[in-house]
Amino acid sequence: MKTQKLATRAAAGTMILAFALTGCSSGGSGDGQAPETEGQTSESTEAQNASGNDASGDAEAGDDDASSDDGAEDTKSQGSTTTSSSGLAADADLSKESPSVAPKDAIATAKKEAKDGTVHGVELDFDERDKAWQYEVKVIDGSTDFDVEIDAETGEVVDTEKDSSDDKEKAIDLTDPMTFDEALKLARGKASGRLDGWKLESDDNRIEYQFDFDDKSEEIEVSVDVESKEVTVDD
Repeated sequence: MKTQKLATRAAAGTMILAFALTGCSSGGSGDGQAPETEGQTSESTEAQNASGNDASGDAEAGDDDASSDDGAEDTKSQGSTTTSSSGLAADADLSKESPSVAPKDAIATAKKEAKDGTVHGVELDFDERDKAWQYEVKVIDGSTDFDVEIDAETGEVVDTEKDSSDDKEKAIDLTDPMTFDEALKLARGKASGRLDGWKLESDDNRIEYQFDFDDKSEEIEVSVDVESKEVTVDD
């Protein structure tokens, strides 16, 4: 009987030991998984942060590109304001540049408007009101004096005014007895700066070129008599 009890206790002890070992094994397995979980969480967080930084960098790059594009647009806009509506810059030097329409063509257009009268004046300057270079051609026909304004780029008639006159003006000639270039060369001997306007006109039986120079904001007017070649300065 005593031997049977001892055998029973031994069997019970063996079972208890087995359960204990089973519990320890289960607990150790759980402890081993925790670091793995923590490691995976850390790697996932780093990946998300890296992804966020890349997106932020892309956004900043996009902003820089947009700013650059805006700057280019602004520069183009500013560039468009430096020219007149006629294409020739408002501050052009007429001794170096010319509008699309030649003086002789402007005169031909004016004569059609004025019934083919006598041309006694032609002038080229920048019209501040219309923001364009314009010719002003004076033609007298009988007792009517026509003043025809012509766009120096398009050749279109901008305006025509008529006045009664008893004057008998001489006809002007762009080539005889003196050309524009010859007169300008004489005028350059007396003044410097940008040529911002000129005219050839007949007045009181005298025909002369008149050149308007802008020398560092100082206006200088030089007249050249086409017959005597006399040069006078009015500043």
